[in-house]
Amino acid sequence: MTEPVKPIGKNTPAAPAAPAKTEAEKEKSNKIKIGGVIFDKNQIEADKTTSYTENGKKMNTVFVKPGVRIDFPDQKNTDKNPSVESRGLYDKWYNPDDSYITITDIEDAKIYGNPNKSDFIDLEGKSRNNEVFVDKKESWYINGDMRKDYVTLYGTTENNTVHMDEKDKTDIWYNQSGVVVNGETYKDETDVIQVEGKGESAQEEQLKGYLGDNKYDEHKFRQER
Repeated sequence: MTEPVKPIGKNTPAAPAAPAKTEAEKEKSNKIKIGGVIFDKNQIEADKTTSYTENGKKMNTVFVKPGVRIDFPDQKNTDKNPSVESRGLYDKWYNPDDSYITITDIEDAKIYGNPNKSDFIDLEGKSRNNEVFVDKKESWYINGDMRKDYVTLYGTTENNTVHMDEKDKTDIWYNQSGVVVNGETYKDETDVIQVEGKGESAQEEQLKGYLGDNKYDEHKFRQER
């Protein structure tokens, strides 16, 4: 006959507690991968996350707090580590709510800013072939002139397109050689083109038009290094 399990009394030692998680373990446990893109579990609206097939391609839709929507195909480029991070929502009585999103290494996505907030959307890493839409404004409680969106395309990104309203701004970074001593460049430099106003801003067209062929080719050469 099996002996019954004894209750834990004051003379029976309790099982040792599990070791506390390190900060790195906690951070890793908060991450989730959707379609090959890393998100923070606490930063997405899980009930709105969907995966589906469109024109034979596996697609994903994720809403990142506070309301930025990202539609993207499964990311299969093993040379990249795509991720999306929300850097917070700030409420100020003198300023509309601001939404800060950093997107790294993503390809072929459509990114929709929140029409009720001022979006700050940064594309970093090797992000390419994406469209960013910040051209919608909907607000019943605030002067539309106060609501502006800001998109930054860093110098390692390419072939992205931004759709803007009148007050919106896009910064497009580019790479150029720096100081040359005895024929050797020892400091590379980056600079920025700022585009403002309603319409479509295509990254490569803006760079070619502003830099001219030679400086554009130099930018692309340094981008590939």
